[in-house]
Amino acid sequence: MVMLKKKPLDYYKALYTISSELGSAVTIEDQLTELAEITTKIVSAKGCSIMLITTDKKKLVRLADYGLSKSYIKKGLVQLDSGTMEVLQGRPVIVRDATNDPRVQYQEEARKEGIVSMITLPLVVKGEVAGILRVYEDDYTDFSPQDVWFLSSVANISATAIGKDQMYRMMEQRYQEMLDEKKQELEKVEEVRERLTKSISVVAHDLKSPLAAIQSYFSMILGGYVGEVNDTIKQMIERSSIRIEGLLDLIGDLLDMSRIEMGQMADEMEIISLADVVEALMHDVRRLAEEKKIQLIEEIPANLPYIYGSFSRLQQVFSNLLSNAVKFTPEQGVINLKLCKKDGTILGTVRDNGIGIPTEDMPYVFKDFYRASNVEKGTGTGLGLSIVKIIIEAHGGSVWVESPCVDTGNGTEFFIELPIALHAQQANKIDSRDKVSK
Repeated sequence: MVMLKKKPLDYYKALYTISSELGSAVTIEDQLTELAEITTKIVSAKGCSIMLITTDKKKLVRLADYGLSKSYIKKGLVQLDSGTMEVLQGRPVIVRDATNDPRVQYQEEARKEGIVSMITLPLVVKGEVAGILRVYEDDYTDFSPQDVWFLSSVANISATAIGKDQMYRMMEQRYQEMLDEKKQELEKVEEVRERLTKSISVVAHDLKSPLAAIQSYFSMILGGYVGEVNDTIKQMIERSSIRIEGLLDLIGDLLDMSRIEMGQMADEMEIISLADVVEALMHDVRRLAEEKKIQLIEEIPANLPYIYGSFSRLQQVFSNLLSNAVKFTPEQGVINLKLCKKDGTILGTVRDNGIGIPTEDMPYVFKDFYRASNVEKGTGTGLGLSIVKIIIEAHGGSVWVESPCVDTGNGTEFFIELPIALHAQQANKIDSRDKVSK
């Protein structure tokens, strides 16, 4: 007969060692394997195993083992034997002769493994027995109260580790479930948005043709092609024509947004010069500025790097910003247009000394259908800056606004950043093509 001869002080030191070293393992399986090894060595046992009870309370699932052969570990499905059922009551169970005790399921396998005695202790998680810790001895062993206390403490440490792991896994599962729910919601929103985008595109396209026809008829009437019209009717037609012009602008903006949202801009992307984009629209901008006697200052250096983008869409961006600057800048005002290289991007700025944007409106200027509070009703569709933002972000760039301008203390300044084309070979091809064409 063998008695475990560890002293209480040794056990206290051992518990400290287990608690200290347990946290160094990453996974719960590694933690419990380390715990089984330390426990086996401290009590000079043959081996140790830690198992969880399945939810149906009929089987045991091994989490960690130490000191046992692979053949013994894989001997077969571990059922809850009568000895283990006693453990479910929350108390340790000692088997002095594992080869003859009817409470042991695999007696012959225990004999071949050299297991003589064993003690099984409950792992209590949240008030319920969730598993067992079992220590195996290769000689007839009586476990003293001190031994049982120490091994019960080890079992409690194991249960705590398992409880934390279950909590983390439960939190992770719940977090994943929440992510899946949000993903499904986003997918539904995306489906609705796509259907709405297509519907808007169809409706806007169908409305554009008849409105354009009506506008054409109004132009013919106002031009005197159908006979003279009295002043009252003429005024009515002029007001109606202005309204239709506004509707056509709105329809145009809606069609632009729907086309961009549906990814049609991808077919327009190529290696281009942003300087060429701006220059292509400056004739009309200069004319508008001259009509209001506004000074238009352009700073566009030669040899700006190329970008990858849609020529027509970026032209739309700068046309929108520059026309807005002219619209909201009083006569004799100043507008600055500047392009420059900044790190790996091209930075474009449009600055004016016009009416500016009220502070309370700044967070909303790029929202759909939003008009600043200091803008007269009926001015524009409220989609221009929203379209600017969509186009720039589709190019992988960013757009923002400052008002009043930091440098001048008045007016508004829009900033656009677009990434420089990374493929130098493509840019070189453009250079070569230009040289050939010249």
